[in-house]
Amino acid sequence: MSKRSDLTTLLVLGTVNIAGTNAWTVLTAAFPAKLVEAAFDREVKAGRLDYGVSLRTPWLTEKGKAFLLDASSRNPGDPT
Repeated sequence: MSKRSDLTTLLVLGTVNIAGTNAWTVLTAAFPAKLVEAAFDREVKAGRLDYGVSLRTPWLTEKGKAFLLDASSRNPGDPT
């Protein structure tokens, strides 16, 4: 059974970085939509994602990009 903590910040932001506005489709293939929505909302509240009309089509903010850059510098083998 999946829980929101399974959708880590790195997983959510990395998917948005790679899949762009298709991140919702990618993540809901593996996790329930309600969990993906909660994870997106968590990242919006943290200032790492933003969206326009729909939470389902987010993009990375500068803070989100910085988070991924910092994560990749700590884990050079990480594809995000």
